[in-house]
Amino acid sequence: MSTWFPLTQAWVAHPRHSEYGGRLELAADADPSVPLVPGQEVQLAVTVQPAGGAYRTYGYLMDDLLGTAAVMPAHKGLAHLAKNGRYATYATGTEPRTVISTLRIRDDASEGAVVLPRVSVGVMLNEGDKLISSSAVSEGGFRVRRAWLPGRSVMLRPGARVTIPAGFSPVQGLRLTGATCARYGVVTCAPDGSVTYRSDPTFQGYDHFACSFEVAGGHVVWSEVTLFMGDLAGSPGALPLQG
Repeated sequence: MSTWFPLTQAWVAHPRHSEYGGRLELAADADPSVPLVPGQEVQLAVTVQPAGGAYRTYGYLMDDLLGTAAVMPAHKGLAHLAKNGRYATYATGTEPRTVISTLRIRDDASEGAVVLPRVSVGVMLNEGDKLISSSAVSEGGFRVRRAWLPGRSVMLRPGARVTIPAGFSPVQGLRLTGATCARYGVVTCAPDGSVTYRSDPTFQGYDHFACSFEVAGGHVVWSEVTLFMGDLAGSPGALPLQG
């Protein structure tokens, strides 16, 4: 069973018959305090709760929440009113209605992009009457955070080597897929998926290369590896030699 996190609510009451109105509640199955990553899918639940038994109580989810960061591949029960810039559903009488849609963060969503849903609720007292709607409101939303990986520091003797084993993953769910070339040493990728750096026996100083990791949906993130060839044994905080 999913855990639902409330995002926002909207209320409306008929100005002449205040006993008629409704409330819309929007919830998500992802915690809004935790950033979303490219490719991640979130379920959004729109619940319309009528009061008084009007002809219809409408619930709206504004489609500007998508922007350039997200798409909505599935919205069963929500009609997309493109000209009005919203998704819509309704409840009849006093029976509440909940519809669930799927929001997907685009693979190319930019770092720090914001997904902020806005909702509105309206009541139509009798068929053909004017729709009385609330303003569009928002409260909780999501921020996109592309996976970020810390770099690694390695100290080697000239001519030594270091290997990043196949299956190594600094974060759960990542897969080591390759590496860039280094400026001085030689980087090789073995058939088993491991990556090896061999330093030049005549070179002393700093070198670097980057490893690529693949996350769900095929998105690639990079982690920098910085290497020092030489002797820093007398330096405070120096790393132990490898190789």
